[in-house]
Amino acid sequence: MHVRLRLTLLLVIAAALAGSCSRRDTASIPRLAILRFENLTGDDSLNWMGRAVSEVMTAELAGSRTLSVIPLGTLHSADRTLGPRPLTAPGISTEQTAASLAGATQIIYGQISREAGKLRLDAGLYSTQRQKNDRTLTAAGSMPQSVIALADSLAKQLTTPVRPFGTQNPEALREYCAGLESTNGSAAQAFARAARADPNFGQVYVALAELAIVQNNAAEAERVLAMASARGPAIPELERARLDAIAARLHGDFAAGARALDTVGRLNPADLGVFRQLAQSNLGARHYAAAIENLKKAISLEPHDAALLNQLGYAEMYAGNLPEATKALNDYARIRPDDPNALDSLGEVNFYLGQFAAAETFFRQSYDKDPHFADGIELTKAAHARLMTGDIKGADAIFNQYLDTRGKDPVVDFRRAEWEFASGRRRQAAARMEAFVHSLPAALAAIAPQLYSQLTIWHLELGDQTRAREFGMKAASQAAASPQALIARFLIEPAGSASEWTARAEQLLPGPEKERLRKIVLVYALLLHKEFQAAEPLLSDLYQHSAPEPAQILPVLLAWTKLETGHLEQAAPLVEHNPIPSTSGDIFMSLAFPRLFYLRGVILEKQGRRDEAAKNYRIFLTLSGPDALIFGEEAKARQAL
Repeated sequence: MHVRLRLTLLLVIAAALAGSCSRRDTASIPRLAILRFENLTGDDSLNWMGRAVSEVMTAELAGSRTLSVIPLGTLHSADRTLGPRPLTAPGISTEQTAASLAGATQIIYGQISREAGKLRLDAGLYSTQRQKNDRTLTAAGSMPQSVIALADSLAKQLTTPVRPFGTQNPEALREYCAGLESTNGSAAQAFARAARADPNFGQVYVALAELAIVQNNAAEAERVLAMASARGPAIPELERARLDAIAARLHGDFAAGARALDTVGRLNPADLGVFRQLAQSNLGARHYAAAIENLKKAISLEPHDAALLNQLGYAEMYAGNLPEATKALNDYARIRPDDPNALDSLGEVNFYLGQFAAAETFFRQSYDKDPHFADGIELTKAAHARLMTGDIKGADAIFNQYLDTRGKDPVVDFRRAEWEFASGRRRQAAARMEAFVHSLPAALAAIAPQLYSQLTIWHLELGDQTRAREFGMKAASQAAASPQALIARFLIEPAGSASEWTARAEQLLPGPEKERLRKIVLVYALLLHKEFQAAEPLLSDLYQHSAPEPAQILPVLLAWTKLETGHLEQAAPLVEHNPIPSTSGDIFMSLAFPRLFYLRGVILEKQGRRDEAAKNYRIFLTLSGPDALIFGEEAKARQAL
């Protein structure tokens, strides 16, 4: 069978396999995947050119406003679904289904051949919607001519102008492709050889830095970034911006990351992946309006991407815009009518923005659609939504319904104890948790540190230092001690000044690589010992360097310290929204809940809104129950009423 005919038939089969994944809104911008070319020269030493052609064309077309080009990394992210594919095999046999799954509406496939001493590239532009070739592309040149020039010729047959490729050195390109296709851990060496062949080849530095980050080698990433920086403007602006984005990610600087990616987006206006990343950076910097704009741009490129619509719903939620969040998530639900996650997201958005009745309804609908989704946790979220209204009896009924579904779940007493503490039965919860951990079967030994850590926190809050120390020591003694256990052991140190606690934290967790964990450990110790003045700047720093999360309790803790240090106006916006109940067992949730209602009561009272303050104080007291914590807030709330 003729090669070109065989390739076309394979693409038809691929489109059929991809099914609805290849169906896209015809009004959206074309999404182009350029597959690895097949080497038909009979010379295996030219195999690298198959990847080289696709890389050169992808890079040169990246600045197009009329095409959205899918990069290699995005193409092979589908390997998680399809299973690993040989990177060195012809793209027509290994990448075509991945291209459809990645949203490609057009695919370029091709081959490299040799005729009369000339190198020849033949390619077809295939439409996944029409399941046929729209056009053919050809370039030929004498063997000494660089494959870069031939690939450049193919790119210019699609559109002009194109961005110049990052190197004109065939040896640098060959080593770069060897690094991309390495499967034996030699990628870094290949990339380094490429950089030596052409020290101004920007893509190589990007690849080296990304590889170092994946390998958790921050020092190597810093070294690569310094090498690239030394080249200055010799490296093109697009690669410099990508390197700046990597540096910002490495340093946890969300604002710098957003600025760098904004430059990438300007230079690559049709790159869906850039706008995804830019949205995440702007969310991390809490620039919600900018993140929403980024996501809308991405959705304009890929209007049927449910994940993007879900992200947009949450971005609108953080911005406090319930109607727009609801609209985005309803669009998600229309695209994926059988997906319970769309209803779960609607529940979380309504919970976060204080619409608890609606949240409960959506969580229940998500559970009804698929009782096995998220292991049935939707019912506990519905119970928490009812609890936020102060209706403990009604919330208990929903939570008990959840427990009834658990059957012989061995950790049902753990779940019940967490619920009891959250709903005002604190000593009862501690007794249940203690009984559970003492009878823990061997199969659940791995969770013992978490259980002992939770008991440590609870008893510290209840003022029982003896019991807290007992459980803190047990947490630390576990062979599989976790960071939570480390914190629990730290918290039972003797009382001391803020400076003493700081010195202990530095001794326990020395070095810059442990700075964030050290701050977290120190913050909880300072809060539990009422050192609010010292805790406030640490919490401010942690808050500023963490991306928003629906379940994040940092804003509540920071508001607590702001109020305790006399900064009412700074505390108020931090408690406007409601953290989603954690489903992962956050042992410090009791520091934020139900304190959230007390903090709101104080703020509202000082603002002269006495009726609203009283409502929050009453819910706080209801959810605190008879066992007051060491901070004296229950007595203050009663006095305020």
